Amino acid sequence: MSKLNTIIFFKMPSLLFTLLLMFTLNNAKAQSNSLDQVIQDMIDEVSQDNLSEHIQEFEKAGGTYNRIAFTPGVESASVYLKEQFDAIDGFDAVAYDTFYVSTAVSPYDEEPQVNVVATIEGEAYPEKSYVIGAHIDATADRDDEWGHNGANWEDIEAPGADDNATGLAAILEMARILTDPEFDFNPDYTIKLVGFGAEERLPGVIYRGTGTPSNHHGSTHYAQQARDNDEDILGMVSVDMIGYNNEYDYTAIVYSPQSPSLNQQAVSFGREFYDSNDEFSIGLIMNEPPFATGNYSDHRSFAVEDYPAILMIENAAPWNRNDYYEPNPYYHKSSDTYDKLNMGLVKKVTQLNLATAASLGQQVTSADEEIKSENPEGYSLYQNYPNPFNPSTRIEFNLPESGFVNLKVFDLLGREVATLVNETMNAGNHSVEFSTDNISRELSSGVYIYQLETEHFIQSKNMLLVK
Repeated sequence: MSKLNTIIFFKMPSLLFTLLLMFTLNNAKAQSNSLDQVIQDMIDEVSQDNLSEHIQEFEKAGGTYNRIAFTPGVESASVYLKEQFDAIDGFDAVAYDTFYVSTAVSPYDEEPQVNVVATIEGEAYPEKSYVIGAHIDATADRDDEWGHNGANWEDIEAPGADDNATGLAAILEMARILTDPEFDFNPDYTIKLVGFGAEERLPGVIYRGTGTPSNHHGSTHYAQQARDNDEDILGMVSVDMIGYNNEYDYTAIVYSPQSPSLNQQAVSFGREFYDSNDEFSIGLIMNEPPFATGNYSDHRSFAVEDYPAILMIENAAPWNRNDYYEPNPYYHKSSDTYDKLNMGLVKKVTQLNLATAASLGQQVTSADEEIKSENPEGYSLYQNYPNPFNPSTRIEFNLPESGFVNLKVFDLLGREVATLVNETMNAGNHSVEFSTDNISRELSSGVYIYQLETEHFIQSKNMLLVK
């Protein structure tokens, strides 16, 4: 859009301006409503019977009832997970991601462990991804029968029904529904469903004690590899222990304080899940933003690599209590079995993660959405994502040369809402966050306009805030 056209846009007769805005708003709302109905249909498809079947298969661990790292049981569980992914036609790739635990004693330091990764490639932005993960292994290191330093780790039962067969079952059920051709779900952004290996602390007898944390090995390998390859992970959620509560359907969101610069992004990402609970009437009781902090799951590995990441868990933490949760007495014990679970809770948490993954994966954008320019040498202002948004969204733009940049947000009356950039910037691709949490006045739902202006370029786009 030329500078002249943009000026005319803001000064056009009020009736024409109103009609244009009404068209844009109605178009965006229509798209949003259409996606919401698809997501609601997907939520309704979640099967408690399927979840139960998967949990009990992981609990059995090939008949060993032991999924501690380096046991035949955890290998059996990994194979089962991959076979279930392989049986689904809608994935673009299913693969083992092999890693080694260097802090284990010989010969275990040379024994391969695996993550299991299933990928639904995004159609518009395949290079940008969301990761939903759950760890495969289990432990019984709090059980009375746990030998000194874990000496009997190969023989003790560690069925891990809640921790974390529930999370694995959730991502398998999500996988089935996200790829079901009945829903014709084609995400804009890539979605990766991952079973992480070696999340729990290793038994002391096979850990060298080098000072390096003896847990989160699979996710650490995955996140480091992603960072080394400059992968653009927009958000990661670890689904870990989502099934114990005798009285309430309660779940908590936790983020890692490991990367303070990412705290606000992690909270904004977590709020997407929090808001989905209300938007789709899932019926969970949840902790409120700004959420709790903790490092006790695979989300920590991604925060360390500066990716926004959260943990979905039955309480923050499961050894604490609140008004809706009593500490899980079966945590890390041989008694962590299927019969202790609240399967209605497992189903609702699965629905919550499914709804949010679908919403984030396929964002509804305004009518003038465009894919990023194939000519990176020119000026470009890209459509914000996510869109619709609440409370935050990201705006990306490309500058072919350095210069003074002004990026502002306006409401429908042309009043300035926020100045996001007002400085000299270098040439290249840039990304800026706009969050309603940082605005001094309350913003209502509706269309807002963001405008990029430089000495040689000016362009505006619309974005939709939905509360």
